[in-house]
Amino acid sequence: MFGFVCFNVVLATVTPVVAGHPPEEPDHGVNGSSFWDLWSGDEERQIADSDNVSAPRALRITTDVPLDKPPAAAETWNRRDIAEMPATDRSTAIHPTGATRTDGTYLKDVGVAIAGITPSTKALLSERQQPLYVPPNGTVFGTVDYRVAIPDETDTPTRRTEWNVTGHEVQSVTLLMDGEPVKNTTTDNVVRIAYRNQSKNATGSQSLTLRATATVQLMETVYREKTVCRPVNGNRTCRDWWTKHVETHNETVTVEQTRQVSVYNPELSGYRTTYPNGDTGVVVFRSHPWYGLHLPAGGIRGSWRFYVARDQQWDTLVETDEETTTTRHSPVHPVQVHAYPIRTETTQDAYRDITVLDSYGREFQAPDLSSSVALDSIQGTYVGSFGIAARAPSRDRDQSVRATGLVRGSQTRLSSDSTATIPVNKSEINLTIQNTTANTVTVEVTLKDAKTGVPIATVSRDGYIQLDGQRINTTANGTVQTTIPRQGDAITATYKPDDWWRTVPGYVSDSETVHVGGTVLRYVHLLFTLGVQVGTLLLAGFLIDRITGWGFWPPWRNL
Repeated sequence: MFGFVCFNVVLATVTPVVAGHPPEEPDHGVNGSSFWDLWSGDEERQIADSDNVSAPRALRITTDVPLDKPPAAAETWNRRDIAEMPATDRSTAIHPTGATRTDGTYLKDVGVAIAGITPSTKALLSERQQPLYVPPNGTVFGTVDYRVAIPDETDTPTRRTEWNVTGHEVQSVTLLMDGEPVKNTTTDNVVRIAYRNQSKNATGSQSLTLRATATVQLMETVYREKTVCRPVNGNRTCRDWWTKHVETHNETVTVEQTRQVSVYNPELSGYRTTYPNGDTGVVVFRSHPWYGLHLPAGGIRGSWRFYVARDQQWDTLVETDEETTTTRHSPVHPVQVHAYPIRTETTQDAYRDITVLDSYGREFQAPDLSSSVALDSIQGTYVGSFGIAARAPSRDRDQSVRATGLVRGSQTRLSSDSTATIPVNKSEINLTIQNTTANTVTVEVTLKDAKTGVPIATVSRDGYIQLDGQRINTTANGTVQTTIPRQGDAITATYKPDDWWRTVPGYVSDSETVHVGGTVLRYVHLLFTLGVQVGTLLLAGFLIDRITGWGFWPPWRNL
């Protein structure tokens, strides 16, 4: 900020607001296909036959497209785009319309504006809950500006004043989290402050404040006419003298802007197991909504998708000087990643070899997207992804489990420190027929651990035996006797264990089917049936041989 101000005061004027719009071509190191993903919410239009546009651009011009993950292009754009903020001299200040501004005596239009936090995601959980998730390590971008108002000089027959600016600067810019200073810097009009290892507070939401302090020093010189009379040779002689007095004026003005954020560093916990056949079982819980789970055999995506839109408070810049206030189109277009729900269920899109056993979440009232965003959204309630249980085949030695969050780069491994390992064993069920009548069957069911032989008492743990459609439970010795209606020639008993992570140890299912007559009677019945069929065939051959005289009886005589 260097130069001179004008001292002639005229009536301030305001020009009409200029509507903002995004850039027309890729810039700031963002390639074409990624560039067009950054402008959801802008006006859609039809493409004329004469327009020569690429396929990605044509798609984004006519509609908005949901994204599967937060794009890296949003961070690249914000880091480089902020440098487009126009520089000013000491007589002019320029701010976006969303800036926070204040005035001092000599410092006017002292303002600060947060352009964005990178990386970050605004999660549209519901109409009322839309936290801005930021990672523990990130960068805050913004702008600071001010102008110096120099008092008018005076010139009268007896008094004259002169003003000079001897120094002015942005003394400091401080980033505060939850009211506590995190980092200080000095800057011109563009702010870039990186923060590290920021922890979340107990409530989850906290203030992120950008505080700027500007200073100015002015020197006021006052000349006063003074008449001094003294006797000279007996006569009174008077002379006019000009005195000089110099006074220094210092002023410091502080202004700040605050956004509410939530530090997104979800704690990951859960359970894991290895099934008897070698499959991997995991249950993962996170303290915040999250996007998906990655297993060695593939991944599971949650109910969230993403879009990127520009911050429209930066569409227009307001420029002020001593005389006028004008508006103009902003060359700076910071963008923000948004996460929104697209399905009512907690999970979807599991890899074909992965079985989703259960899912957990919190029910929310689905938010309405901005009318300018051309994306399908859900109505009513949905379940936000907080936990998931899955089973997947083990294909290699890599047994790592990773959870991906809603903020780019927020990927967490499920570690042994936060995981409980639960054994899962085979179960063995035996079914014995005790008695049968024309209408009923009395059976005994025995259930035990196939590895240790320990009885499994379903009466004291979750899970049950399904016996021909009826639920029964084994007692402390792992057995149960019951009488059921006779419905067919066979009876099936199946052990339906509860989820393996709810009771230690966990078990896999087992089943057995027996004939109502018992195992021995079943074979006797089978032999009798076959004997009758074979005997009938041999008798028919004997009679044919005797009647026709063909001489083939007995059929084994030539063996």
